[in-house]
Amino acid sequence: MARFRAAYGASPLHLLAVVASFAVAGYGFLRIFDSPSPESTLIYFGAAVFAHDLLAFPFYSTLNLIAHRSLVEPADSWLARRRVPAINYVRVPSVLGGIAFLLFFPLILGLGAERYEDSTGESVDVFLTRWLLLCGVLFAGSALLYAVRLRLASRDRPASSRPEGEEMQGGRGPGDGGDA
Repeated sequence: MARFRAAYGASPLHLLAVVASFAVAGYGFLRIFDSPSPESTLIYFGAAVFAHDLLAFPFYSTLNLIAHRSLVEPADSWLARRRVPAINYVRVPSVLGGIAFLLFFPLILGLGAERYEDSTGESVDVFLTRWLLLCGVLFAGSALLYAVRLRLASRDRPASSRPEGEEMQGGRGPGDGGDA
């Protein structure tokens, strides 16, 4: 195993994952050229790459920069030393909600409602509500995970790093309702 790792640079599981990824990509590539119009598929992928690089990437990079700067605390505060950055607890549900919107935006916005209703016999009225519910659940779950991680981080930090006057009696800290 050590010789393999020294020769390849990673574990055999990594090599297996790379080979499997190439197999799936190769299969997809062959399926594109078996389709009746491979040119339109390649044009679609080219346009998707172009749209991502010129439109989507600058847009979500700017949003990420704005979010990161708005969540940054002063360097000398306890919040800056808490070891649980909040950015990922905002970023992950935002990205997942955005992907769900991207997949279903015609139905969420009611575009092509007649065509969808004729094809399926179902109404598109539920898609906006369900998407908003999905986003709410994602953000609520993320907030819950963040609260748990903050609580665990506050228990783990040494007493010397706590702000002056903070006492950890009964597992309560400032803002936890411990001051009666």
